[in-house]
Amino acid sequence: MFWERSRWAFWAGALGVLILVGALYAQTLDFKFVWDDDQIIYGRVDYQSPSRWLEAVRQPLDFSPNYFRPLALSSLLVQIWLWKDNPAPFHAANVLIHLLNTALVIALGMRLLTSRGLALLAGALYGVHPALIESVAFVSSRYDLTATLLLLLALWLEGRLAGRARILGVSLAFLGALLCKEMALMFPLVLLAWQLAQGGNGSVKARLARLFRTERALYGALGVTLIVYFGIRYAALGYLFTAPIGDAQIEAGTPLQHLLLIGRTLTTLTTLAFVPFFSITPAHHSELPVPLSDGRAWAQLGMGVLILLGVAYAVWRRPGAGWLFAAGLISLLPVLNIRPLEFAYGVFTAERFLTFPLALALLGVLRLPSPPSPLSRTREEGSFALLSHAVGEGLGVRVLLLLWGAALLITTAYNLPNWRDPERFWLWLTTASPHSPIGFSNLSDLYNKTGRHADALEYAEKAIQIAPRSGMGYVNKGVALLRLGNPDEAIALFRRATEIEPSNVTGWNNLAVMLSERGEHDEAERIIHQHVLGKPPLFMGHQALGLIYIRRARLDLAEAEFRKAYALMPNPAGSVADEGLKQLQTASRWIAAAHYWMNRGNLELAERHLQAAAQRDPDRIAYGIAMGRLRILQKRPAEAQQFLREVQSWGYSDATVVGLLNEAAQMLKQGQKTR
Repeated sequence: MFWERSRWAFWAGALGVLILVGALYAQTLDFKFVWDDDQIIYGRVDYQSPSRWLEAVRQPLDFSPNYFRPLALSSLLVQIWLWKDNPAPFHAANVLIHLLNTALVIALGMRLLTSRGLALLAGALYGVHPALIESVAFVSSRYDLTATLLLLLALWLEGRLAGRARILGVSLAFLGALLCKEMALMFPLVLLAWQLAQGGNGSVKARLARLFRTERALYGALGVTLIVYFGIRYAALGYLFTAPIGDAQIEAGTPLQHLLLIGRTLTTLTTLAFVPFFSITPAHHSELPVPLSDGRAWAQLGMGVLILLGVAYAVWRRPGAGWLFAAGLISLLPVLNIRPLEFAYGVFTAERFLTFPLALALLGVLRLPSPPSPLSRTREEGSFALLSHAVGEGLGVRVLLLLWGAALLITTAYNLPNWRDPERFWLWLTTASPHSPIGFSNLSDLYNKTGRHADALEYAEKAIQIAPRSGMGYVNKGVALLRLGNPDEAIALFRRATEIEPSNVTGWNNLAVMLSERGEHDEAERIIHQHVLGKPPLFMGHQALGLIYIRRARLDLAEAEFRKAYALMPNPAGSVADEGLKQLQTASRWIAAAHYWMNRGNLELAERHLQAAAQRDPDRIAYGIAMGRLRILQKRPAEAQQFLREVQSWGYSDATVVGLLNEAAQMLKQGQKTR
């Protein structure tokens, strides 16, 4: 084609691919934050200030104690500092990174593929692939995008540079990818398969021996990089890996059920890479552990075996493509549920995991027409030969590839708008994953927050019907019923949520607050200390304790807890803690609490509350009467008389003041008799 003859034509073609991909994703600049984005933007107060950067990046993400991703997180933090909660710059950055990844796929295609046209096709297929919608449209997928950028850069530098610069460049890119997402751990093995895919004579054993001899310094540097990464990780976290919190980890079941889960994961991801047209969804759901009676799971396990055999066959017959497929599989090893992943209820995999492996798979597909292995050349009459002839010399498969690319583009254009805003996103999820409670439950939560409690009740009931062992459906139904005037059933639902899902922090929090409203303060306080404090979101437990202490007339403790909650909120304006602190600026509340404690004989707490009232510009009459009463109870009648006479001097006197003065006078008289 014409771009084969002209360098400028090729660059124009590459620019055209990037324009196509950019135009496809330009609409995301108008998208809102969805799903876990809120946790990143609003969830942590240490994310809001550059002065707390080191504190923020040294901690794991709230989603898991094993998610240590300081480099990718830093890219998000800079945007939070500059643009606060404006989603447009976050989406723009994701699109830009995706365009860079697309450009790198084109560059790698130039090295591996037989023509510039195939390199451009590789970039176009990658850029418009629907399996990457989540990676680009979901701000929280920044970790996958940045890790992929650095891994693709490492592969490009491996062939672009030489000597020490090559070793240093590849190692630094690898370290950066590790600091973006743990999935990058497999890169040394990916690089090995990548180098084997680039040709060479001899058996695999001979080529491996040659690589280890000529690339000893490079792989040694990658080993040192791993040691450095684990050192950074341990210094920051105090551990390398730890047990997940609560029941966040997928329940794999028996070894056979675990094997079915691995087969289901591998087959699902492979299908998404090559036939994604009817399976795009942000929540790939399965009953977990996978039932042994699930015939579809057994079929997927069989398909997984065939995939592995197919890759092995490709390595033998078409090593140029086969080793790229192997590299893609190797990069997927951390997310195949060999070690069960940490996911929400019923989810077992995610499309964003394909962000890097998909590039390798697409390059492998387009490299199938490369020359066969010297060891298998005598059997050229096989099916790979036919495909080689069709792609290399005929028109049919090229047309099929273009039609496949057009179908990918149409699928992406159709599904992308579903990420526009939370309501549309969750409504889509209820249809794209109808067996998952996540869409129904989150839609119910959204409607509760926006005052549509009848709608919230409807979707919460659907969530419970679909997944009676998932706690959030009960929590959201409880909130809806509470707002609709049924607190008794709300309490029962909150309790049910905590029984079936003991790690449900929101359920415990809501149960404690409701029990406190009923006067069961001791039980409420116990629940908060045992099940809520110290768990994300960190402000929630302190805020609940503030409410409980107000109801117990411990305004001093309530104020302290509200201040802790306020300090942990990125945007505390209008929150319960904010409103509580505003109410506690009213001296009359402190005076009323002081009377409460005087009635119960706790004069120390009464004194403490009146001291706090004095700092809040109290009504001098109400304050004087309270102080007079307190001094009488403290057997200090002279001071009581002084406070009460001041009240009278301000022109106020009623039966309470007169009675207290008489009581003080009687106490003084009795004291004189005693002397």
